[in-house]
Amino acid sequence: MLWVTCSIWSTRVTSVPDDLDDLSGIPRYLQVARVIEAEIRAGQWMSGNAVPSRNQLAERFGIARETAARAHAWLARSGYLVSVPGVGMVVTPATRWPDEASG
Repeated sequence: MLWVTCSIWSTRVTSVPDDLDDLSGIPRYLQVARVIEAEIRAGQWMSGNAVPSRNQLAERFGIARETAARAHAWLARSGYLVSVPGVGMVVTPATRWPDEASG
């Protein structure tokens, strides 16, 4: 019976996307936000361009849409994104981003 329990646990752990660590103690929305923040800073998402939607983030990371919405909200509060009606969440100019040392 113990072996079955371990097998189930192992299945759950391996189904978590590589970018997220459920054992870290960091909320999933914040982990997702930090991945997107790193991608923005690396130039993957340029200023003025839309980032992935809630649905796209939910699919990519295997999370709920509400978790993706919380990631978007955190990035907006931090100055990386702004909501544009009819477009979605758009990357702000780098001058609005927090300093890397303080963020």
